[in-house]
Amino acid sequence: MISGLPFAGAERSLVSVLPYFRKIEGVTPFLCTLNTWRDSSLAGEFARTGIQRFDLDAKRLVDPPAWRRFLSLLRDERIDIVSTQDQYSNLFGALAYWASRTPIVMSRHVMQEPADTMREAVRAKLMLLALRYGSSKVIAVSEAVRRNLAQQNGSPLSRIETIYNGIDVKRFALMDQREEIRRKMGWSPDQSIVIMVAVLRRGKGHEVLFEAVPSLVRAVPRAHVKLVGGGELNDSLREQAAGLGDAVEFLGERADVPELLAASDVLVLPSWSEALPTVLIEAGAASLPVVATDVGGTAEIVTSGETGYLVPPGDSSAMAANLVKLLQDPERARRMGAAAQERIASRFSLERQAQSMVSLFNRILGEA
Repeated sequence: MISGLPFAGAERSLVSVLPYFRKIEGVTPFLCTLNTWRDSSLAGEFARTGIQRFDLDAKRLVDPPAWRRFLSLLRDERIDIVSTQDQYSNLFGALAYWASRTPIVMSRHVMQEPADTMREAVRAKLMLLALRYGSSKVIAVSEAVRRNLAQQNGSPLSRIETIYNGIDVKRFALMDQREEIRRKMGWSPDQSIVIMVAVLRRGKGHEVLFEAVPSLVRAVPRAHVKLVGGGELNDSLREQAAGLGDAVEFLGERADVPELLAASDVLVLPSWSEALPTVLIEAGAASLPVVATDVGGTAEIVTSGETGYLVPPGDSSAMAANLVKLLQDPERARRMGAAAQERIASRFSLERQAQSMVSLFNRILGEA
């Protein structure tokens, strides 16, 4: 269960893993969304899986008709367990847990909820209460999230289980097609490509990357930074980057992320906060070394000095220095990329994620 299907991290992860549930004997997955207002191309991708989707057409969080439709769905479809994935679906799930005693497993994809406004602060507090008192168990997407949540809402660590999000590793293993992909994209063979794949919103650290670009280009004149993603800060970030000339290019939302990663030399992620950034997993599967900030669960993906480099958040100088180090030493970058692919394949597959989740669900149902 999730609010909708915009093109974002938790949604992409859910659409990717759901088909793997069908490969497990005795499991029939359904998707329930609160509404379709923010649906993106991801909705079409999900439709092609053939998994049935139920939409509640919720107008707001406090929407009694939508709540009734949800409770009816649980009864009519004989749902055994619900796995909620984001803020609003977690709160809907808590309602079902209290009203119908249906087992609910809530997922925590963030280190903390936004609380900049009064409304956000209220929802954040409700979320912590729901996670502690309105669920059978909580899945944290990283150990950092697990420990942070236990500290935030006082839950015992035994109620929170870490299960890493997975990806289709083979889909990103395109390094042997690198030259052909670059040619089709029109990227010059002698360009050094730094790619960042992230929603254009607060907290992703684009401004830190922009601070690093002048030093990067002085050391590596043929360096180009490609930004993949769309979002609320599109216009303001373009204004901020205007003074950097053609060293920075905005590519917008793209469906060909595996190809873009394969064609690049290094991935950068300067976020101020992350739970378990999927793009670092995808970069590793693509044999791409990374430079990322050491926040949240990033150190559970990246082994600094072996598969990439971790730098302090906001440290544009360290970011530039490590990007230069990788771009000026292709052999080092190749070794790190190969080590990253090996690590990702062993720890972050979709098969492993689905099996771990179903194992948890069976334990909960066995205790009910």
